[in-house]
Amino acid sequence: MPRLFRSAADRLADAAPGWLVETVRPVPARPDWWPMIRMALAVTVPLLVGAAAGNVTLGLLPSMGAMGPGLADRGGPYREKVARIGLVGLGGAAGYAIGATVRGHGWWTVPVIMVVSVASALISTVGAKGSLAGLQLLVMAVIGSGIPLPGGPLPGAALFLLGTAWVIVLGVADRPLRSRNPEETATVQVYRALGRLIDDRDAGALAAFDAALESGYDAVFGARSASGGQDPAQTRLIALLNQASLIRNALISLGQEGLDPPEETAAAVEEIVAALDEGRPPHRPPRPDGDSPALRALNSAVDGAVELASGGDVEAEQLPYRPVGHGERFRKAWAKMWYGHFTRLYAVRLALCMGVAAAISGFGLFERSYWMVLTVALVLKPDFGSVFARALQRALGTFAGTLVAVVVLLVIPYGPLILVPIAVFAALIPYGLQRNWGLMSTFQAPLVLFLVDLLTRGGPRLAEIRLVDTLAGCLIVLLLGYLPWPGSWHAPVRGAFADAVSATARYLRDAFDPGSPDRPVRRRRAYEAMADLRAVFQRAVTEPPAVSRRITTWMPAMTALEKVADTTAATVARAEYGAPPPPPEAVRTMADSLEEIAESIRRRRVPAEPGPAAEGAPERLADAIRALRDTVSGRHAC
Repeated sequence: MPRLFRSAADRLADAAPGWLVETVRPVPARPDWWPMIRMALAVTVPLLVGAAAGNVTLGLLPSMGAMGPGLADRGGPYREKVARIGLVGLGGAAGYAIGATVRGHGWWTVPVIMVVSVASALISTVGAKGSLAGLQLLVMAVIGSGIPLPGGPLPGAALFLLGTAWVIVLGVADRPLRSRNPEETATVQVYRALGRLIDDRDAGALAAFDAALESGYDAVFGARSASGGQDPAQTRLIALLNQASLIRNALISLGQEGLDPPEETAAAVEEIVAALDEGRPPHRPPRPDGDSPALRALNSAVDGAVELASGGDVEAEQLPYRPVGHGERFRKAWAKMWYGHFTRLYAVRLALCMGVAAAISGFGLFERSYWMVLTVALVLKPDFGSVFARALQRALGTFAGTLVAVVVLLVIPYGPLILVPIAVFAALIPYGLQRNWGLMSTFQAPLVLFLVDLLTRGGPRLAEIRLVDTLAGCLIVLLLGYLPWPGSWHAPVRGAFADAVSATARYLRDAFDPGSPDRPVRRRRAYEAMADLRAVFQRAVTEPPAVSRRITTWMPAMTALEKVADTTAATVARAEYGAPPPPPEAVRTMADSLEEIAESIRRRRVPAEPGPAAEGAPERLADAIRALRDTVSGRHAC
């Protein structure tokens, strides 16, 4: 092929190191037209309403209230979608009210921004919704403290929430047309393939199931890499795929014993498919009778799949003596915010960088210095992302976007016509987010410039100011938030995973002995290890594709380990509420199994086959440990 016609990516690959190419290379993706149209409507309709009322700037806050929550609409169940958008909107409204309150109060802005930064970092550890809400809290606090938008703190927050409500309306408008997202569809296909495997247990059906399972994991992994924090809907899908794999293994064991799958098992899988397809809880057919080890494993795996398809909480076992309500969920979220060395360290890093940026802003060295502070908040995003990759992509994307903005501002005069490029670039943001964070920044930079131009009439000079402030913000992040912290340069998922398994094993050994002096310490260390593992994993999945594609293969094992930890906590809670504790021999056997799994991960080998379960071992805990071993042994965790 002549050199003239070679792609820009090929030319870049010749001139730049491979790691740099991987950092900035957009991933292939087809445009998803409805989210693009939805974002354009979300951002421009409030501005059109303001223009119709005679003052287009009245639509700025509702437009901003639509942009951030609009990016939070990434599919999934509609109840989950509305909760995510609403929580992000509330975070943004609170942030704007705080920022607008301290605007114009000089150096008081610096400690307030630092406190909001710590709160944002802690909130982001709760999960995907918390990550997005924490980011929006910080972003809108910066905007509120730096831009004199119309209205006071509380009226402005109300206008912001009005934009969020508009996004929710658009988010549910497609419900009759989009019953499920691609990862949900792939999960349903896995269980359909499982039903065919039960009916026809030849090599072709087995290969078809394995291919469907591979596609299912790939679909959820792809969605997982684009989200911040833990997403309960995606976690449930991974758990369903894990259960399908366990059912498949139990079917093979059943065949090795010379037994056929019972009709009740086939009926249960068909019911799971129908329930997932129709969005309703499944009805569990009667369990088949029998004392075969393979049949017991099959019944246990099917029961787990039915529970998950019913909407069972995969993050916490429902205790029969104490139902999990809103108060319990709040306490668990609060605990997640404070457990983990990485959580506290990250909060310090974010507060330091934001404080320095806000202080520099106070000296008036930059014309619109709030853009510099905003860049720090976005690059050092509170979800343990790849700081270096985000800084590089943000700088390159903003540079390209500002060049485009200059051309547009030179061609289109101030007035209603600017709403046309606003709609175009708003529509391109979801597509850019699909492909690369830097490409999203390329489309976002002109959009923000156009919105600011509506308020200030700054013209093309805004592009130059934006570029300088963005580069200064990226430099602050790299010099203060990245280079001085060696732990941010890598994401040792394997080591952190093994440490979390070992910490869980040590906690399990003392968990049923109320008189043990080590029990509280080991419990806390187990929770700390799990929190650090979540932090390391979350940072790793946002690295460039060469790293993140390899790291996401740990997600099934992550889900299985979460199940072990939660089942351990639930079993301990039952014992504290009067249930008989498991025999010491059974506890030792299960703890030894966990230690064997941890050691096999460190030595990069398949865990040894477990011996027979000790008499009196809690069935659900033993099943969870067995599922973890099977998942770690599988190709998706190695």
